[in-house]
Amino acid sequence: MIARDRPESELLRSPLLVTESKDAFDQIRDAFTEEIKPRGIVERMYVTDITYLTWDILRYRRCKAAIVNSRLRDALQNLLQALLREPGQYAHHRRDEAADLAHAWFSDQKTRKRVLELLRQFHLDESAIEAEAMRESVAALDQLDRLLASLESRRNKALRCIAEYRGGFARQLRDSSDRIIEGKVLALDSPAIKSPPAAA
Repeated sequence: MIARDRPESELLRSPLLVTESKDAFDQIRDAFTEEIKPRGIVERMYVTDITYLTWDILRYRRCKAAIVNSRLRDALQNLLQALLREPGQYAHHRRDEAADLAHAWFSDQKTRKRVLELLRQFHLDESAIEAEAMRESVAALDQLDRLLASLESRRNKALRCIAEYRGGFARQLRDSSDRIIEGKVLALDSPAIKSPPAAA
């Protein structure tokens, strides 16, 4: 049993990471509540589940971008090692130069321009860096895609459950109404009211 003196904020604590915004979470929950307009505790539970699942979906989508972004420097370094290599050289011969360029690419416009010019020499642009970062992240991205598919399936199931719950409740009310109308629930002749006895 839930203690009555426990604050509501403790009972309904949002499942957030320290880097995430409670206001953003509350906005999503409020939007679902306004859209679905839950009636009763069962539907409110479904809305809560849908909010959590939607929040997780958004979190994992952010993670996908963050994973690729976190691999950009290593990806650029690997790409530059290959592009800077002269015929007959091994890639590691240009490792230090590639590492310095990859590090400075994020903050120094002159370095960025040099890297772009080098990419253009090989008919490439910045999308080549993204492609290399994604290639290096493919295992993690594949795992996140599976998690996203599972979350989206669970969210869709929760939405269907609300519709089925409402449909079932509506059918139950309609059936009860039909039985009442047909006299199957309320007897038309009350046993408490008896006909007067026939005259002797």
